[in-house]
Amino acid sequence: MSDAEQLAPIATIATGTAGIGEEEAPYPGAVLSWGIVAALFVAYIFSFIDRMLIGLLVEPIKKDLLLTDTQISLLQGLAFALFYTVAGIPIGRWIDRAPRMRVVAIGITIWSGMTALCATVTNFSQFFLARMGVGVGEAVLSPAAYSIISDSFPKNRLGLAMGVYGLGSAIGAGMAFMIGAVVIAAVANAETITVPLLGVIKGWQVAFLVAGLPGVLIAVTFLLLPEPVRRITRGEEHLTGQVPMSAVTDHLKENGVFFWSIFLAVGMVNLSVLGSISWLPVMMVRSFGMELANAGWLSGSLLIIGGLLGMVGGGALMDRLGGGSPQSRLRFCAWATVVGIFGAVSFPLLENTILMSIAFVLFFTAAAVAVGAAPSVIQQLAPNRMRATISAAYVFVINIIGLGAGPTLTAVIGDNFFPFESGIRYAIAIVAPFGYVVGAILFFIAAKHVKSHKS
Repeated sequence: MSDAEQLAPIATIATGTAGIGEEEAPYPGAVLSWGIVAALFVAYIFSFIDRMLIGLLVEPIKKDLLLTDTQISLLQGLAFALFYTVAGIPIGRWIDRAPRMRVVAIGITIWSGMTALCATVTNFSQFFLARMGVGVGEAVLSPAAYSIISDSFPKNRLGLAMGVYGLGSAIGAGMAFMIGAVVIAAVANAETITVPLLGVIKGWQVAFLVAGLPGVLIAVTFLLLPEPVRRITRGEEHLTGQVPMSAVTDHLKENGVFFWSIFLAVGMVNLSVLGSISWLPVMMVRSFGMELANAGWLSGSLLIIGGLLGMVGGGALMDRLGGGSPQSRLRFCAWATVVGIFGAVSFPLLENTILMSIAFVLFFTAAAVAVGAAPSVIQQLAPNRMRATISAAYVFVINIIGLGAGPTLTAVIGDNFFPFESGIRYAIAIVAPFGYVVGAILFFIAAKHVKSHKS
């Protein structure tokens, strides 16, 4: 039997307001299902702390390692994204057949250890390799989390659950800046710090050590959590084992316009967001004359506020609009991104700190809506035995565009066209609205093609 013939009976996939066929077994109780989301939420917070911390420490790292903005952007984006994206597909296949809680525990241990290792680097090459290691570990979390959450909640509650999980990215990015601010303030009067086993290190290296070590405790938590039952979509009951990779590829090809529109839409939103927040504290220091610690506190606060509004508020609202259907979610994303364009254009150029903060929250809230909703749509429409692999493909695309290109594109534009101290704000003002315009168009296209999606 060919792969296509084997796949044919799988799942009459939901479109509009129709539900996905599921096992008759009930979903986990509220305490357990939300406890799982809480654990994944905390893990996601720490993954983004480890990922984004470098954004606050740009100036001291540049000074000590003698780097340019473009080199810093490679550490922020490409070094992390390179293995994060390349490892994502095989890791997704692993998640589709392995105990997911154990896989998450392994991933957390790897990325936390590599973050702590950043405290020992003394040059660009060492730093690049350590950041690649962080990416390998973090490639596990989201594909596993999407699969776990989708097996824990019915579709009419999936948007809120995914939004709560997704909020971890905003809170994690915000806390990265806040933790960095605390460490910087604590070591402000000390050029170096003596740490047991490591000896004498710089203040910014202490920040990586503080961010990385707690991950070990979080990893242990996942070894204690029960593995949710994988919920079989209607038509899969007769299948055993893992769906062949060729069948997954065929499914993606048959629904190419639909999947690529979503993948690229979120990728372009990520391009704008990561091209902006990676340089947000630096912009505040260079354009507003803020102290680095104050810039960290303000940046972190704005990210958390925007994340709460977009991911939790937007997720709950989308569950109520259109019965949580994929088409209504995608239209909501499209219009939210359109509104966010106004914030994207204005926040880098405003001279008043309060007005800049309000515009940034508008900008980031729109991104939070999209990034929180898109995985819900994918989980609703992807056959269960393909969910982690398709999610890994999604993570691959959005991160190669967002992480791989966003910070570096902004830095290259700044270094080459605005090579003065406050020039980074003008580079952000170009990248931020560009990604949102393209993203909004692609979300409308994805919404149009939901009904043509084939199971």
